[in-house]
Amino acid sequence: MTVTSLYIHVPFCFSKCDYCGFYSIVPRETYIVNRYLDRLKKNIDSWFKLDYISKNIKTVFIGGGNPTMLGLKGIRFLINIISDHIDLEQIEEITIESNPETLTEDIIDYLSEIPKIRISIGIQRLQDNELMLLGRNTRVNKVIKALDIAFSSLNNINADFIMGVPNCPSIATELQKLIEDYPFKHISAYFLSIEDGTPLQKKVEKGIIQNPNDIGPEEMFDVAEVLENHGFEHYEISNYSQKSYRCKHNISYWKSEDYIGFGPAAVSCIDHIRYTEESCLENWLNKSHLEKEVLSIKDQRNEYLMLHLRLLTEGLDLDKFEKLYGLQKEEFYINLNRYISSGEIIKEEQKIRLSPLGIVMANSIISDLFA
Repeated sequence: MTVTSLYIHVPFCFSKCDYCGFYSIVPRETYIVNRYLDRLKKNIDSWFKLDYISKNIKTVFIGGGNPTMLGLKGIRFLINIISDHIDLEQIEEITIESNPETLTEDIIDYLSEIPKIRISIGIQRLQDNELMLLGRNTRVNKVIKALDIAFSSLNNINADFIMGVPNCPSIATELQKLIEDYPFKHISAYFLSIEDGTPLQKKVEKGIIQNPNDIGPEEMFDVAEVLENHGFEHYEISNYSQKSYRCKHNISYWKSEDYIGFGPAAVSCIDHIRYTEESCLENWLNKSHLEKEVLSIKDQRNEYLMLHLRLLTEGLDLDKFEKLYGLQKEEFYINLNRYISSGEIIKEEQKIRLSPLGIVMANSIISDLFA
């Protein structure tokens, strides 16, 4: 039993983006934030009484929502909760997410004192009209201001972008200029997806906006070319990094290591048991019910395959896969050889990985290889 990663979910935002499916709320009163922090401290203190939780933690990720909406006082309180149980000097990486409009000089000055700090800034698009189309509560001038503040004191900075936005040109040209102006160490670029219950879903259903699922992969190829020409390695389907700057926390997920999560809607997975926190803040504040799911061998096998195939350089080691889950049914090898023959999967000795062509078809390929 080895928990290697710690995740904290901060469920607060100034406004809800039209596409966002993560659990978050717009807090109307300051006291609700203080109640969240107090409850979080009690929850973390309780779990860390278990010896196996604290001794092997090597990465911490504070996500949201928008964590820097807590302000300097709240961020300092949060870091103190963690450092009560983990020696921050000894861990490999601590990441905190932020939207541009709440990333202030005082927060950056404080974070710059924390060893192995990594900032992930949700930029998404680089034109005001495109940000408005996504329902983002920020503008490009705020993005630039946030980047100036962050790069004045920090080195390890990631930016998130969204591709496949209907009626919008490729972001590749603007992205190229941005990475020439700012020395990002990591870029994440995801395709826009439709999440249940979001304003985006309603707009698509009403025909107000084109279904992003109908948009082709060309923008991904444009973005990949720009980033690879500037020294970024495309190491995971949606992630690119400069040398030695891969996101260590996410890699622990992709390598199927155990992790623990705190905060409303946070998920933990320990010894093939998945625990999910209450996904309503008020319920989470008032009770500590955890939904428990014991993963079947089939679930474990499918997740292992899916997560490892997302890693584009390492891929999936077939020998290790078969040692863990046995020889597979004939259908698995038939499908696998078909994708190897078509060039969508590359096989090198006993390792398989997605080719650039396979990345486009990743979901259907992985689905065909599921048990």
